[in-house]
Amino acid sequence: MTEPQPGNFSLMICLSPASGPILVVGGGPVGLRKIRTLLNGGAAVDLVSPEAVPELQSLAAKGTIRWERRTAERKDFSVHRLALLALPAKETADVLPLAEGTGCLLNCCGAPELGSWALAAQFRWEDFVVGAGSGGGNPAGSAALKKRLRHSLENTEEKKENRP
Repeated sequence: MTEPQPGNFSLMICLSPASGPILVVGGGPVGLRKIRTLLNGGAAVDLVSPEAVPELQSLAAKGTIRWERRTAERKDFSVHRLALLALPAKETADVLPLAEGTGCLLNCCGAPELGSWALAAQFRWEDFVVGAGSGGGNPAGSAALKKRLRHSLENTEEKKENRP
């Protein structure tokens, strides 16, 4: 068996929302996309970012997510098990030392090879969670595969319903 390389994520898991909130650092468009996925999976989200796109501001105002308007601090990683850094590569590198030694597992959107987990493109179908992941190496490809899988499953259901 080949040893996985850093950033070469090969184990998909389903996480219980009872596992606690997931820290998201970065309130831009990438953060919004990732937070939508986390919320659709039932996860609680703690956003730490000095700024946030309007939709994230709205989610915070409604109490759907918790938003602290500041830069990330070491304590953020100490109190979370999972963190998603929705930051460009340079900013990710600047934040990484804050997480060292805290035990917090990191998803680094701007530098996936530096993280320890990646979020799959996913959707719910009947009693299942269906996902496609590239370990952060090809998010657009994962999203396209998710779309194809959803379409295929929906077409299968339509054919089943239309049988005599």
